[in-house]
Amino acid sequence: MPPIRIVVAGGNYAGLNAVRHLYATLVASPPPGLAQTSETTNTVVDQVEDGNSGDNAIEITLIDKRNGFLHYIGITRGFTEPEFGADLWVPYATVPWLQHPSIKIRHATVTKITPNEVHLEEAGAVVPFDYLVIALGETRAAPIGTDALTKDQFVATLGAVHRQIRQARTVAVVGAGAVGIEMAADIKCDFKDKRVILAHSRALPLPGPFKDEFRQQVVGILESIGVDVMLGQRVIEQVPGPSADGNVITPTPTTSNKEEGGSEYTLTLADGRKIAADCVIRCLGAELDSNLGLLELPVDDDDDDDDSGPIFGPSGIRVRDTMQVDSDRYSNIYACGDICSRDKVKLAGVAMYGGYIAARNIARSVLAQRNRKNESVEVVLEKGTLYPPKILLLLGKDEFAMQLDQEIWEKESVRPFVYDDMGLKVSVEGLSLTQTPEHDGNLGISAD
Repeated sequence: MPPIRIVVAGGNYAGLNAVRHLYATLVASPPPGLAQTSETTNTVVDQVEDGNSGDNAIEITLIDKRNGFLHYIGITRGFTEPEFGADLWVPYATVPWLQHPSIKIRHATVTKITPNEVHLEEAGAVVPFDYLVIALGETRAAPIGTDALTKDQFVATLGAVHRQIRQARTVAVVGAGAVGIEMAADIKCDFKDKRVILAHSRALPLPGPFKDEFRQQVVGILESIGVDVMLGQRVIEQVPGPSADGNVITPTPTTSNKEEGGSEYTLTLADGRKIAADCVIRCLGAELDSNLGLLELPVDDDDDDDDSGPIFGPSGIRVRDTMQVDSDRYSNIYACGDICSRDKVKLAGVAMYGGYIAARNIARSVLAQRNRKNESVEVVLEKGTLYPPKILLLLGKDEFAMQLDQEIWEKESVRPFVYDDMGLKVSVEGLSLTQTPEHDGNLGISAD
C-alpha cells in the first residue's frame, strides 16, 4: 500500500510548525507503557524507511527554498547587530526530529500548485500529495525579504547591510509600517550619532486596525529617541534609484564623503522637498500576488470565479476555521500563515497557530481513515480560535508599544512580553528546534 503523502509548501513559522505537529501526532512514538485509549492516544503510523512502506506508512515532505528557519521578528536588529542576527537562522540540519526517515526536505522553489501536485523550479520536478498545507507567506523586497538560501548567505547579507548603515551619516527608512518603524528605531538605538529619517506617505504610521491614538503614541516615542519622522509625504523620486536586487542602496563613495565610505542619495517628496541620505532602506510592506499566482485551483461551478470568490480574497487565500481552503472541492488542502486571509494582523504567533490547527486536522483525517480500515468516515475537525488583532512594536531596546484589540496597553503592562532577543528563544522552543517533540495523542480518535 503506498504511503499517505503530506506536503507542506513553505517553512518558517506556519509551515515548520505544521511539520512539527504532524511529527508529534503521526510519527513520534508514545512513551513506553502508555495505554492505547480511544480518548487520549492515536494509532502510531508505520514509518517509511529505505523506500519500503508499511500498511500505515506516511511520508511528510517540507518544501522550502531555504535550508533553515529564519526568525524574521529580529531581522531589523540583525542588520544593526550582525552577531545577534547570525543566531536568527537555525539550519534544518541541526533540528533533530527533522532527520526522521518519514520526513523529507526539498530545498526548492514552488512554481505551481494544482489540485494534486506541487510543481518545483527544477525541470519536471513534481511532488504529488494526498494532503497539502500551503504556507508560502508573503513576498518582501530585500533586504527585509532576504534572498538568502543558506545561513552563510544570510550572515553575508547582514554584514553588507550593517556596513552600509555604519558608514552612513544619514539613513532614510521609507515606509512606516511595523517593519519600517522598528528598522528606524533599531538604527537610532545602535547608532545614536546618525541622523535617521522615517518617511511615510500617510498622515500617521502603521496601517491596520489600530487607533490613531496608538499611532500618535508611536510617533511620539520615535521622536523622543531622535528619529526624524516625516509623515504625509510620498517619496516620488530617488536619485540614484533603488538597486536592481534590493531596497538598500549599495554605497558608491563620492568626492564629498569618500572617507566615510558613504554615498549621498536624494529623495524627492511629494511637496518638492529633497532629503539627502547616504543609505536608503525601503520598507514598503509585503505583497501576495506573486505567491497567489502560483495556485491553479479551479473553484466549484457554483462558486464565484474571480479574485473576490471563496478561495482568493484581497488579503490572501480564504480559509475556514479548520484552516482548510474555503471550498468543498479542496477539503484536503489547508493554508496558514501570511498567505491566508483569516486574521486582520499577520503575526508569527498567528502563523504558528494556523500550522498547529492544520496539522492536527490532517492527523485526525489520516488516523480516522486508517483506524476504520479505509471505510469512508466523517471526521470531526478542530476549529481554530479567531483572536483579536494585536501588535507589539519594539522601538529599540528600551521603548515599546502595544495595542490589543481596542485597548492600548500601559508600558509596564507590556514589559513582561518584551524579550531582549526579540522572541528568538520563545520561537525556537515553540517550534522544538533544539529538542524532539513528544508524542501528541490527544486528538480524540477512536482506536476501534
